[in-house]
This record gives sequence, C-alpha cells and structure tokens, in this order.
Amino acid sequence: MDFLKSIVVDGLVFFYGLLGDYGLAIIMLTIVVRVITLPLSLKQTKTTRAMQALAPERKKLEEKYKDDKEKLNQEMMGLYKKHKINPLSGCLPLLIQFPVLIAVFQVLRDPEAMKTALAAKDLLPANPADYSLFLGLMDLNEPDRLFGVIPGVIPILAGLTTWVQTKLTTPEQPQGAMGSLTTFMPFMIVIFSYTLAAGLPLYWLTGNFFSIAQHFAVEKFSPLPQGQESGEK
Repeated sequence: MDFLKSIVVDGLVFFYGLLGDYGLAIIMLTIVVRVITLPLSLKQTKTTRAMQALAPERKKLEEKYKDDKEKLNQEMMGLYKKHKINPLSGCLPLLIQFPVLIAVFQVLRDPEAMKTALAAKDLLPANPADYSLFLGLMDLNEPDRLFGVIPGVIPILAGLTTWVQTKLTTPEQPQGAMGSLTTFMPFMIVIFSYTLAAGLPLYWLTGNFFSIAQHFAVEKFSPLPQGQESGEK
C-alpha cells in the first residue's frame, strides 16, 4: 500500500505543478486512473449488457426452479456458460480501483506528506496551508459542510451521481441484501463525505462523472440490438 500511496503523491504533485490547483490535480489523477482501468471497465459494461439481454431467459429459469435453489443456480451457471459470460468479471474493475481509493484516502488524510512532497519540488505557495485550496475557495483537507453543519456541494453531488450511476448500470433492481445496499449506497456516500476531507469525495465524484459519461458513450456507439434495450426479445 505504501507503494501505491507514493504513486498517488507523485501523481498529485505532478498535476499540481502543471495546474497549480489541488482540486484540479485530484480531478486529473482520477481521470488518469479511470483511463488506465478503462479496458476492464468496458469489459464490465459488456458483461452487464450481456446479462441484461439474457433477462427474459433468467426470469423463466427463476420461475421454473423457484422451489429448487440448487437446481436454479446450476441452470443459471449453464446459461452463462452457454453465452460465454462470467458474472464475476464485472467485479474486477472495482477490486482494482479499491486499493487506489485506499491510497488516495491515506494521502488526503495526511497533509504533511503532501506538503513535504510539494516542498521538495518547490511548489508550495507562500502560505503552505493554501496548497490544498480548490479554485481558491475550498480547503480540500477539511470536510465540505455548509455553515459547518449540513453537507456541502461535493458530498451532495457525490451521493447524487452515485444514485444516477447505479440506475444506469443496474438493469434490474437487485433483491435482498444487495438491493438494500444499492438503495442506501448514495446516502452512505453523503454521510462518509460529510465526515471526510473533501478531497476524497471529489475523487469519488469525478469517478462517477467518468462512469456516467462512459455509459452514455457505450450506449451511443455500441447500442443493444433492437428489442433488447429493455431486456426483452
């Protein structure tokens, strides 16, 4: 993890040197991470869309074997194998991005590490504490709260874009624990963003915007065959 943390620091210092703004440096770092993992994200999107196209067949199996969960799982796996779909492949981008997210979290909660790295490159402003300002207005080392009480713009947008991304990328409402997690995730993001330095939800928010834009690009340039958009043949 220290290796990833060092890479994150170097990346932020590099973009800070180019742009002179900590918030813009975080945004650029997020975009670079998402571009690097884009092939895996596109594979995840392909898997999601393929499963969406199989929705009618899955529903038939669920109805046919509703009283035999073991047989249902076997038939589902057979269906995925027939169509060369690996449901677990959709988790790979998240698994790869999670250590990066932890590294970003460690960097953003350690202002002294950034100050030291910026000082080594002679990039600290006259007032060293000002390095963490976003557009000269918001200190990204502090939580974004209006009047110190209610969530600010970044936490609200982080939660809202999480909700939009979930709606766009989840063709069917998950059931059980997964469904509850999907429903409450946007609220959890707002709560976490309320308590953390604003730089981390800014990283999350930028990633959400990238994912949403990616979704619409795939929809535009690689649409599902007619009749499969809603999961029906």
